[in-house]
Amino acid sequence: MTGATGGAGRAVCARLGERGDHVIAVGTDAARLAEVDADERLLADLTAPDAVRTLAEEVRRVDAVLHLVGGWRPGNTPEADAWLRPRLVDALANVIAAFEPLLAASEGRLAIVSTTAVTPDAEPTSSYTRAKADAEELVAELGDRLGGEGGAATVFVIRALGEEGTPAAVLAERLATWLHADAEAVNGARILL
Repeated sequence: MTGATGGAGRAVCARLGERGDHVIAVGTDAARLAEVDADERLLADLTAPDAVRTLAEEVRRVDAVLHLVGGWRPGNTPEADAWLRPRLVDALANVIAAFEPLLAASEGRLAIVSTTAVTPDAEPTSSYTRAKADAEELVAELGDRLGGEGGAATVFVIRALGEEGTPAAVLAERLATWLHADAEAVNGARILL
């Protein structure tokens, strides 16, 4: 579970732990990570390719990556792009590069959370929607590759997370259910919550 220290990450880790899944929580803040309900807690800067490769070597086997690294900035500016892209796109690209062989070996799967602001085949209107659209494209490409290996890559789509949108507990339950769904049924899917 990448992005384990945020509200969604904590809820997903707790839900998976309740089910008896072996949960590896990944984050960048040791103090916050220590408070996450998980079997293992690992520090890693996902924007650094070498750190992600080291993480994958340490983990060695993985059945699923729930990539919940997030962030938001308003506007359609180079400054917003520079803040969002490393978090929302580059971190995901690094995770895919490092973990794809492990996922392919285990018929594994990867999921991200995106936004209803992304309209497939439409030009993004903000830095945030551009970054999320690029992340969705990475997941679609991974799904094309993992599908042949019995795995899956899926995008879960929400308007917002929390009180004004999808509760973290609802997202956690949907991700927990997705882990055991038929891979062919969820591979390449864009699931609206």
